[in-house]
Amino acid sequence: MARISQKTIDEIKNAADILDVVGEYVALQPSGKNHKGLCPFHNEKTPSFFVSKERNYFHCFGCGEKGDAITFIGKYKHLSYVESLEFLADKYHIEVERTGSVDQSPSHDRLYQINEEAMQFYQLFLTNMEKGQPALEYLKKRGLDVHTIRYFEIGYAPKEMDTLYQQLHSKYEEIDLLTIGLIKKSQSGGYYDLFRDRIVFPIKNEAGKVVGFSGRLYEPSETEPKYVNSPYTEIFTKGEILYNLDKAQPFIRRENRVVLYEGFLDVIASVKAGVKEAVCSMGTQLTENQAALIKKYTDKVVLCYDGDKAGFEAMAKAIKLLIAHKLEVAIVLLPEGLDPDDYVKKYSQKAFAEYLATKQIDIYEFLYQHMKQDFDLTKASQIEMFKLKVFDFLLQKASGTITDIYLQRMASDIGVETDTLKADFNGYQLTKAITKSLQDRKTRQTDYLIPDRYFQAETILINYYLKALEYRREIDDQLAGFFTEDRFNIELLISIQDLIRVTHQDQLREKVYAQFSQEKQRILEKRLFAEDYEYTLMELEQCIMTLKKRILDREIKELKEKQKQTNNQTDKDKYLQVSTEILELERRKKKIWTKKK
Repeated sequence: MARISQKTIDEIKNAADILDVVGEYVALQPSGKNHKGLCPFHNEKTPSFFVSKERNYFHCFGCGEKGDAITFIGKYKHLSYVESLEFLADKYHIEVERTGSVDQSPSHDRLYQINEEAMQFYQLFLTNMEKGQPALEYLKKRGLDVHTIRYFEIGYAPKEMDTLYQQLHSKYEEIDLLTIGLIKKSQSGGYYDLFRDRIVFPIKNEAGKVVGFSGRLYEPSETEPKYVNSPYTEIFTKGEILYNLDKAQPFIRRENRVVLYEGFLDVIASVKAGVKEAVCSMGTQLTENQAALIKKYTDKVVLCYDGDKAGFEAMAKAIKLLIAHKLEVAIVLLPEGLDPDDYVKKYSQKAFAEYLATKQIDIYEFLYQHMKQDFDLTKASQIEMFKLKVFDFLLQKASGTITDIYLQRMASDIGVETDTLKADFNGYQLTKAITKSLQDRKTRQTDYLIPDRYFQAETILINYYLKALEYRREIDDQLAGFFTEDRFNIELLISIQDLIRVTHQDQLREKVYAQFSQEKQRILEKRLFAEDYEYTLMELEQCIMTLKKRILDREIKELKEKQKQTNNQTDKDKYLQVSTEILELERRKKKIWTKKK
């Protein structure tokens, strides 16, 4: 594999002024012979990050990070050493010389360069050519001034068939222009531009390289789609890119969050309003790769999609994916079905920034509102359907505390007593649990060993649940919902939960016995531990992990059945998505036992 020559490395090191490089991402102030600022690699209020121009070196006395310009770029942008060198070579217009055997994989430098020139071509037509004036006026009416247009490097593709092709083909081979998706071949054998008479948004990867474009109509059309995007290429996969991530990185670090939108204009409106940690998934459903990309930079996400029904649906799917990647999620629901761009135009940039800061809700509140919006709560039949939908959600996802909160909330919304609704919930819970138990028993007739292990884990956990509040909290937290499947265990657990809700917790064991007939009390004697039983956190954890494994095994089995029914040739995206979900569940299952050991 070819390596970057030492001559090029030395040239990059000499050209890369540390103050110039760091100053793009950190606000620096003079401090004697050095400069100082807030460290971008850890949270701090008092500057401990120093940069020495004389030594071409940075050092944070708070977290210990130090190095030269190459080290800084690698750490800041999550790049390898070679990628950092290439980034700085591009910044300082240094030609990269390579030594050793030539890498057989195609170099992407040429493709990036073509896209960069195409972007400059589109920018020229928007801001300096008469043909771009209608598109420029449209953007100004949408609230974008010249400064914003230049900041986001927005351009215009002229309506003629091959203007870009004529500009580039004398310098680049047609195969390169076709490979990158800027042109297409006509049936007559000629070439024509992909983007014509459209406002063009350049799409960059996290390192700031132009990897593709998205062209938007600025006049209504009944025949043309609103957006046309670059096709899949060697350097562009739409589901692996987050728009504006390259510019948002310093603000993500400063605020320790990402604000995730659906579209380009939403991001632009957000940045204009001062919320600059803004990115978007470009109007498509969020993907595994995009969630993982967010995780590289922060653990917190604020979702702000359109406030219509489609936006709600998209947020519900995104929440599931983000939580799977262990991201902390908050949601902002804009009023009146507005999207962020519309909100800014109607109320002002300042009002939007304030709304985003003060109107965040958690995932439970969002999902409750999402379910509620589908029903007319003035009609009894609609109330019943809403009630059952919320019950299903609480059984699957919520702890006891969350369940109590939203049963009270729903009782208020539908105009009934909380105790009445709780009685309905307990009855529904018992019916669902018994039905599930019978179904599971039918599907497991050929396997007797594993159900015994799960039954034992269930029974042990019920004893812990009965024993002490701290055990109950741990079980509710780790196994949200209903964790038993054995029919008598279901009845026993519901009895315990009912007693906890309505009575003091002293002498709970005796109260449980009193709930059952003499015949069932004999079963209780076999299942409940003796008074002197030694409870341990290790046993509690082992049983919880066992039942977690059962849940994951079931989900994996269902996905594998779904995978069998999906044709990996005709529906590759769906097949790949299911395969990715299976791998993620397998990873989580393995992690359970690794943690346990």
